[in-house]
Order: sequence, then C-alpha cells, then structure tokens
Amino acid sequence: MKVINVELTVKPGQQTAYEAFIAELVAGSRGEAGNVSYNHFKKVDADNEYEIIEHWKDAAAVESHNGTPHFQKFLAEIGDYLTEDPVIIRMDYDA
Repeated sequence: MKVINVELTVKPGQQTAYEAFIAELVAGSRGEAGNVSYNHFKKVDADNEYEIIEHWKDAAAVESHNGTPHFQKFLAEIGDYLTEDPVIIRMDYDA
C-alpha cells in the first residue's frame, strides 16, 4: 500500500475558499479505483494548517490518480491558496 501525507499552510483569510476548493479533490479522489482512503484534516489549534492523508492500493493507483482532471486542477491552482509549498511525505505500508 502507498501512503501519502501532504501538509498545507493556507494564506490567512483564504480558509473558506480553500476548503471549498479541496472538497472537489477529496470527492474525486475517493471515487477512484485503487483508493483505500482519502481524507482532509484541519490541524488542532491552527487556523490555517491542514493535512491530506491518502492510502492507495499500489503505485499504479497513485499514477492513475496523478493523471485525473481533479488532481491536475489541484496542481494548477493550489498555489493560489498557500503561503509555502506543500510538504509531501510518501511511504510504503505492508500489512
């Protein structure tokens, strides 16, 4: 299984717009073949810090996800909402 954590720091005042934007990514990603789980969280005690935690069946599922229209839109527009580049942590998990 492939696990991806993405830390996102949103510009102050952009949280509502960001949350609407990211909801499209989450909904589209959850419906993909090979997706085990796809969740978006707001960090406790941080008004503008978020995290996406993704679980994928395998590398092929991640590759397929990376080509989807909703992920391509995310890549093209996420910079409008962030104060810095996302921090991405990729891991393998064998249960």
